[in-house]
Amino acid sequence: MTIQSVSKALAAFFVLSLGLMACDKDDPWAGTFVSEQETFGFGKAHTYVTNDKDGNPIEIGVIMNADAFDNFTEMSGDAEVSIDYPEEAGKTPFKHQFMGFAAHGHEPLTIYGLPHFDLHFYTSTEAERTAITPFDTVKAALMPSADYFPAAYFPAGLVPQMGVHWIDPTSPEFGGATFTQTFIWGSFDNKVTFLEPMITKQFIADTHDFETDIKLPAKYDQPGKYYPTKQGFAHDHEKGEYRFFLSGFVKR
Repeated sequence: MTIQSVSKALAAFFVLSLGLMACDKDDPWAGTFVSEQETFGFGKAHTYVTNDKDGNPIEIGVIMNADAFDNFTEMSGDAEVSIDYPEEAGKTPFKHQFMGFAAHGHEPLTIYGLPHFDLHFYTSTEAERTAITPFDTVKAALMPSADYFPAAYFPAGLVPQMGVHWIDPTSPEFGGATFTQTFIWGSFDNKVTFLEPMITKQFIADTHDFETDIKLPAKYDQPGKYYPTKQGFAHDHEKGEYRFFLSGFVKR
């Protein structure tokens, strides 16, 4: 073999090696990305997304620290926080988290009158959400067809700065059980605008870790996006954090 042919062979090997290295390199969106910390009650909270090596979502959610969770009581009063999701959550439809603590629950008080967290995963922006007024009855009445919601869900009315809430009548609290956790969908102006786990503080404190399947619709209004199939929460004792998440993402 001549020196020239050896040089060509080495050059070809170098080019091939670079190609293989490029193929092995993770997507720029691979990994876990977090938002800035925001004040929530007496503590802090932030959003996050975890993607696989191809940049596809594994889990998104919101984390509050123990200073927030522990100090929410019936005497603490209500609290709310709105936090954008990192841009690396862009393969999901979710844009921001609107989380609240209802110290005395909310209507209907006979069912949801216990201290609980409302965890809205919004597909609309914060500006779009906060623009919703009590007078937006026309846009509230524009609802996606039933195929875009799980079976049996029905609209329960417009809430300003949130949207129309869709309720699951088969959830145990409607059968006489004490409310612990449920899952709500939302709409506004002919779009599905949020998914909402609603969970009592007592259930979180008693259970620590929880995961369950999400009831799924027949259709999705943002084809090509990744949608969750599971939801839950986890308590990290060492870090002093409470994580509320959507997971099991599938491209629709």
